[in-house]
Amino acid sequence: MQSLFFFLVALAILIVIHEYGHFWVARKCGVKVLRFSVGFGKPIWRKTGKDGTEYVLAPIPLGGYVKMLDEREADIAESERAQAFNRQSLSKRIAIVVAGPAANLLFAVLAYWFLFVTGIPGIKPIIGEVTPASYAATSGLVVGDEIIQVDGRQTPTWNSAFKALLPKAEKGESAEVVVKSGGTELLYTLNVPQISIEQSGQLLQLLGITPLRPQLAPVIGKTVAAGPADQAGLKSGDRLITADGVEIADWTGWVEKIKKSAGQHIAITFERSGKLESLTLKPEVAEDGTGRIGAGVDTDYSSIPADMVSEVRYGPLAASKEAVVQTWVFASTTLKSLFGMLTGQVSTKNLGGPISIAQIAGSSAEQGLVTFVSFLAMISITLGVLNLLPIPMLDGGHLALFLIEAVRGKPISEQAQISGQRIGLFLLLLLMFTAFFNDLTRLFG
Repeated sequence: MQSLFFFLVALAILIVIHEYGHFWVARKCGVKVLRFSVGFGKPIWRKTGKDGTEYVLAPIPLGGYVKMLDEREADIAESERAQAFNRQSLSKRIAIVVAGPAANLLFAVLAYWFLFVTGIPGIKPIIGEVTPASYAATSGLVVGDEIIQVDGRQTPTWNSAFKALLPKAEKGESAEVVVKSGGTELLYTLNVPQISIEQSGQLLQLLGITPLRPQLAPVIGKTVAAGPADQAGLKSGDRLITADGVEIADWTGWVEKIKKSAGQHIAITFERSGKLESLTLKPEVAEDGTGRIGAGVDTDYSSIPADMVSEVRYGPLAASKEAVVQTWVFASTTLKSLFGMLTGQVSTKNLGGPISIAQIAGSSAEQGLVTFVSFLAMISITLGVLNLLPIPMLDGGHLALFLIEAVRGKPISEQAQISGQRIGLFLLLLLMFTAFFNDLTRLFG
């Protein structure tokens, strides 16, 4: 229920932002707005404002819409025709349609700006292990080096170091890495291998770098509903003792055991409420072939050394630039992933639907304001990008029609538009079905 609540909160925020973009620009362009609806279906609340716009809250929280005066939908009095959407110039109609996705992208910039100004906590990028003969070893990196810069960008946390290295992996380029080693700053050239989008999460591993992580007690935190851990009976607060008879010293050791045991049964003993219990757990096989169980660590039972803690923080002006860069990088990555799915380079299994988003929303809210705002920014960017795709019924589909109108000098026929909407509806339903099917597969196996 908590995940559902935060999912609805997140969705409501992003829908209002998107539709308000359309609404605000439409009003500025002199178009009369008849209805501003959050949700679909029969209204459960409505109010007519002084501006004559009907504000509606509907029960199906899968989107919203702004209904504008339009001669193609109903007869309009002569005195109001100048306020009709279809009577506006091409540039105004384009501005109104673009405003929704633009509002989502602008919100993401503002959200990232807020995060960068207030500070994003993390762990210092200190190297824990270097794989022999790896890219990292060949470049000269050694255990204990702290990565402080990548191509001139400050990297105070592992997350910032990862984001700085990832663009280099798109083309397999080298990066200038500055490390702090024994109080001395050293410059190395790190060759970064070219990897696919699906391999991005394994970048550090492919480079031969294992981050130095604080030792966390092997205590189960939140479990994913119907995931392997949940199905086996593990609960939040369970302290892991042994796996296949071998003592579990810390959370890192537990994670390594799970990764190596994909599809295999593991005999586990654990402590719950002061009593030893046992069960058998079978990790599922992840996309990269490693095992996973759908459970996080409860950090309340561990303390992170102060000298390992850092944060990414910028001044207001520098934060503005970083926020725009972060939004651009995530938007371009989203587009590349979608293109990869169309070309078969990226598996459609990576597509997530409402169940996955709800679970992430609940989890991010539990982790605090910083994580939840970051989640909102990423979903807002995704909505903005998806809506710009040239699919009929989406904003991008309308823009495509406007482009055709600009080239032809007149709009395409109403019948052609109706046919396009049917195709668009089919594509959207197919997309939703795929995402929902993936959710159910993850949930029930």
